[in-house]
Amino acid sequence: MPVPSQKPTLLIITSETSEAERLMAVLREAQLAGQALTVPNAEHLERLLGERECDLILCCAYDRDIDVDAVLASYQRLGRLIPVILISDPDNWETNVRRAQRAGVRDLVRRGDTEYLRLIAARELADLRMHRLAQGLNERLDLCDEATLRLADACGAGIALIQDGLHIEVNTAYAELLGYASTEDILALPLLDLIDPEDHAAIRDLLKGIDPDHPPPPTQREFNWVRADASRFRALVLVAPSTFDSEPCLRLIVQPLAMARSPTATKVCFAAGRPGLAPLIEEIERHVDQQRQVKRPFAAFFIQVPKAQELIRDMGLSIGLELMDEFSESLATRIGKRGVLARIGLDSFGLVAPDLDESSAQALANELSAEVRLPLRVPIQENRPPDCQIGYLVVRNRASAPEDIINAAYRLGVGQLRVSDAAQATASQDQEQAMVQKIEYALRNDQLRLIYQPIISLMGDNQENYTVLLRLFDDEENLFEAKEFIRVAAQHGLIEELDRWVVRSTIEILGQRRRAGHNLSLFVTLAEESFRNPNFVLWICDWLREFDVRGNWLTIQFHEESVIGNLSSIGKLIEVLRKIKCRVAINHFGIAERPELLLQALSLDFVLFEPDLARGLADDPAKQQRLMQLATLAREFNVKSVVTGIEDARTLTILWTTGVDYVQGNFLQRPSPTLEIQT
Repeated sequence: MPVPSQKPTLLIITSETSEAERLMAVLREAQLAGQALTVPNAEHLERLLGERECDLILCCAYDRDIDVDAVLASYQRLGRLIPVILISDPDNWETNVRRAQRAGVRDLVRRGDTEYLRLIAARELADLRMHRLAQGLNERLDLCDEATLRLADACGAGIALIQDGLHIEVNTAYAELLGYASTEDILALPLLDLIDPEDHAAIRDLLKGIDPDHPPPPTQREFNWVRADASRFRALVLVAPSTFDSEPCLRLIVQPLAMARSPTATKVCFAAGRPGLAPLIEEIERHVDQQRQVKRPFAAFFIQVPKAQELIRDMGLSIGLELMDEFSESLATRIGKRGVLARIGLDSFGLVAPDLDESSAQALANELSAEVRLPLRVPIQENRPPDCQIGYLVVRNRASAPEDIINAAYRLGVGQLRVSDAAQATASQDQEQAMVQKIEYALRNDQLRLIYQPIISLMGDNQENYTVLLRLFDDEENLFEAKEFIRVAAQHGLIEELDRWVVRSTIEILGQRRRAGHNLSLFVTLAEESFRNPNFVLWICDWLREFDVRGNWLTIQFHEESVIGNLSSIGKLIEVLRKIKCRVAINHFGIAERPELLLQALSLDFVLFEPDLARGLADDPAKQQRLMQLATLAREFNVKSVVTGIEDARTLTILWTTGVDYVQGNFLQRPSPTLEIQT
């Protein structure tokens, strides 16, 4: 993964604020710094580096209030890879050279030599970026090794790590393959003890030919192996260089030839790959037009057999795969011509079935759960629980990308949930219909209003940033907040019309305020139904031209929950928004278990944190730690962070030390119909 581009953070060790500002200005002018942290002594250095990340340390050795030896000793104790540059006056140059050599300082610069300082800083920052890139690649390599081992383990192959001819790590399948009761029984055994003597020469040649400094590519060999009971079998062995505890070793993946050449195994490996999704994607596309409107309602199902891995482990690979093949045939027979079925994994299937509403999709899921069973080769117990779990998603009106629909069904399946789409209303039908009439009245009679809440910078940003919110007046002038009518609007096909009104009005306001000399930027949220419509970006382009507004004055927001369920659609939309220079944000950020995956997958400008993170923040160290982690994560991807939901002064005090960029909340200012920050 490429290292995210960002302007470096400097840590300047000096007791003089003016000197820190001068050094910061020198490097910022050369585009070598984005922000600076300043500490006056070694004690503050250790504390700050324990809390914050930085990219380069400048130590002003000429500052009489700085104990250079103490600073360098603290730096050595920390053992960090952050480069240090010592800035020295000419009188103490020789002394500081010796200090620098002992402490591992990267370079010395004479005080006032700004050109040399820029050159050295650029070199050290480039080296640091390359080191972090290499570190990231090593981490990815380790993850790939782990994934390879898990995959091979799932296929029943025996895996061993060999160092100096001895076993240092093996998996359970390897021990079972060779007839040992546990992996402990085989560790520290010489590899030659498990190889038929007639193959000893070949295995020795293989081991001798491994040069750790120039590892060879993976190779395949066939050897005769000896089990614990002295029986023999011939196996295909994949030999590849690997590492264990940072030491070079060999990884062996052992598969008996009968298993390696099994037609069933080949069939399953192919089915587990991405080609299994192709018929499902093709079928979904047949149900939608170019505008993503659904021509015929349909349901996407994810069907999983949780017992599959357990069966393979307990009954062996060949029998386990046979059982799954029989289950697959039974499932296909039961579905018949009611939909398109595809096997998309060792234990999972996808189904796209047309002309289903919520009740008929639920009925089909219940039928498959009850009737399609694993052909267990033991007496079937009465009232046996279902062998498969099924998640489904009913799709009508407008569809997201096929991959997102399949992903949604998958999440519902692995979560053992069967949920419907928006048809499940929490309000009564009469109340809902009344709200529909209010929305339609407001759209026809100009009874919609925008209100604004400021997003305030903690870093001195002079731009006027506001979030745009929607309010509705009914025919009796009663005011409704968005949370009271948005869900109903989405369920009754009115949300796109509301979003079009909001975005067009927002762009019109931007044009007016910019022409009046205000440095204004507005954040507006798009509903899921709107970003599924490929025409929406075209409308934004038209409105930007109509009101002579630049795209980078407008920030389009998406709810994190919607993004997770529509990652493919959102990714394509963001690419288009980038072309018209609009900025992009995710709000309610931090709900996902691994938020870094969203930052890796999408090109974002802002993340607005889930408001709950700010509630009770001053008294909750766990929340403080979580918020600092999210802010650091955003900064690593060059994304600005916004803490929302601030309701008290104590929370704001905490936020000054967390590294967030912006804050928003009712304590600072409640939403207002005017674009003025109240003081």
